[in-house]
Amino acid sequence: MNAAAGQAASPRGRMSLRRAAGLALAGAGAFLLTLVPLLHGFVYDKVIRVPLEHSSLTHMYAEAATYFDTAAMRSRVGDVILTRALNGDTGAGDDQRAVWLESSSLDTADGDRLDYHERRVAFDRRTGAIVNCCGEYVDDDPAARQAGLAFRWPFGAQKRDYEYFDPQVKRTLPMVFDGQETVEGVTAYRYRQSVPATKIEDVATRIPGSALGLPGDRSFTVTRWAQTERTVWVEPVSGVPVKFEEKRRETFRTADGVERLVALAADLRTPDDEIAVNEAEAAAYASWSRWLRTILPIGAAGAGVLLIALGIWASWPRRRSRRGSAPAQDEQQVPRHDLANPR
Repeated sequence: MNAAAGQAASPRGRMSLRRAAGLALAGAGAFLLTLVPLLHGFVYDKVIRVPLEHSSLTHMYAEAATYFDTAAMRSRVGDVILTRALNGDTGAGDDQRAVWLESSSLDTADGDRLDYHERRVAFDRRTGAIVNCCGEYVDDDPAARQAGLAFRWPFGAQKRDYEYFDPQVKRTLPMVFDGQETVEGVTAYRYRQSVPATKIEDVATRIPGSALGLPGDRSFTVTRWAQTERTVWVEPVSGVPVKFEEKRRETFRTADGVERLVALAADLRTPDDEIAVNEAEAAAYASWSRWLRTILPIGAAGAGVLLIALGIWASWPRRRSRRGSAPAQDEQQVPRHDLANPR
């Protein structure tokens, strides 16, 4: 009786194990499917952000630029270098915003400074949009209100116009989408900004009339006006600018508003070696972004569906084979005394 009961219970036991395994597989598959929207949205938003801690030094060069030497009171032609330093203030940032300090210096090849600007900027770590807080300032003006983009485009930059702040004229102006281009093998979106002639300072030093093209020995007070044609190439997945070009033109105007002298004319460009550095940074962000938004969600979805299918297959009830059960039925029908005493 006990042996027969054990034989009868064995198929039911195996069926229970299969059902348990099937439920476990289906549960694991369902869990993986729940990860898909989390990876694509929540985890991506938490992981892919501009760092609080940042330190970089970049350059732009212009050959045969024209500039006015205020020490010699004469115009000169030569190479100029724009050096920009960016440093993060980790103590002022948080999960949502970063605070960076920027200083930019325009110098001659001999090291003589032509222009200098400094600012403190708080901005959203995902969108790159400026946030007005945290002791922001532009040069010596703490009342200056910055807006638009400052250093980065949003992750997943779009083929549309963005507002971009120019620290020299202290204005926010459109950065217009101007097409797609390959820069050193990297697909980039091209944006252009036109900064109209804007007064930027009252020049402290009086300029001789002879330098301004005016007759006589008098010197004049002048104002400095600046205008810029700016082009930025942005790797769209990371929002990292990989290349800059700026056509700068600055002039001196006398009190009557007439433009008298070109104080600066320079076509500044990012050098090739720094383009490669910028592209490497962009590639790192883009790689993380693709893993979190594409590769891992697709992998989790595929594995989840497969595990659920395996779970259903494993727990599906199976028919017992009649051929396999026939010997047992024959054995039960043969009397025991006939088996013990064959003729």
